[in-house]
Amino acid sequence: MNRKIIRDDEETPVKTASVFSKSEPRTTNSQSPRSEVHTSLFDRGSAKNSRVEKYGQLATPQSRLIAFLIDAAIFGFGLGIVWIIWFITLAEKGTTPGHYLMGQVIVDSQSGEVFGWKKMVVREVLIKGLMHWILGGFLFMVNYIIDASFIFTSSQKTLHDLMIGSQVIQCSDKTIIKKLKVAEMDSWLNK
Repeated sequence: MNRKIIRDDEETPVKTASVFSKSEPRTTNSQSPRSEVHTSLFDRGSAKNSRVEKYGQLATPQSRLIAFLIDAAIFGFGLGIVWIIWFITLAEKGTTPGHYLMGQVIVDSQSGEVFGWKKMVVREVLIKGLMHWILGGFLFMVNYIIDASFIFTSSQKTLHDLMIGSQVIQCSDKTIIKKLKVAEMDSWLNK
């Protein structure tokens, strides 16, 4: 299963940096002429650091499921207030609390730019929140299953990803699963 966003428009060397590090991006050698630039996405205020250019590894369906469950748990146990406050602080970085803890970021599938707070509000509040809440009343929550089943297509995008033109990129291997040292879960996520 191919988990790369493939674009053939440019050829540059591969540059990578950890999402969670404050260091400058480092260049690595690669046999592929395609580029992969991951700048420090969680740094505030820098326009050049708010992009994932050209390529990025797509998050696996399993890791996206864990991120969704983390978001749901935070929302449920915090009565929504904890998740909303945490989301407000993370929205400008193109992530949610669950995606953040799983080392993921939401990017525009065409340009590769990290979603800003406006697109994140549309994606998370309007599309995933209100639309699913309204449809869930009529469809007895089957809409969540339909939305999630789209992730098993070749593009690995859910229905809400297709609606807004987003993709979830795995920017870091520093996930909550690795920090908790759950080896069995970690190997399942990387299948």
